[in-house]
Amino acid sequence: MTLRLNTDFAAGLFGLLFAAVLWFPREGMGRLSIIFPRAILVIMVVLSLALIVKAFTKPAAREVTIEGNPRRLVIMIAVLFVWWYAIGLLGFLVATAIIFFGLTWYLASVEGGVSRRRLAQWVPVIALLIGVFYLAFTQVLNVRLPSGIWS
Repeated sequence: MTLRLNTDFAAGLFGLLFAAVLWFPREGMGRLSIIFPRAILVIMVVLSLALIVKAFTKPAAREVTIEGNPRRLVIMIAVLFVWWYAIGLLGFLVATAIIFFGLTWYLASVEGGVSRRRLAQWVPVIALLIGVFYLAFTQVLNVRLPSGIWS
């Protein structure tokens, strides 16, 4: 599918919407914990507003080609939002294991049926990937990941 749109305006609008979504659910953060996220959000808003101003002063209309299945794209976006919500409920490890395994199965099933043997081969790869993410955040970046119902 090919769309002709002003990419500066679309990117600026998307940036503002994304910043708004991330701005409001911050009640649980402490005064010092909010400093870095707030700075990033302010920078994102300033850049998005600059793109919107540029869209009207010097428009950049381009043809954007979207390849692949639009239904699959919408499903993937929805699943990532479900994952974001599930992390708070189930905790990072459980939610990530369920979502990664489900996404891997869904994307592989596009080619055809998925055998039990193939499913079994994914388990160690997905576990290693989740383990690397977990260790990187908890040990290297010193970030406490949500434990959800296990806390």
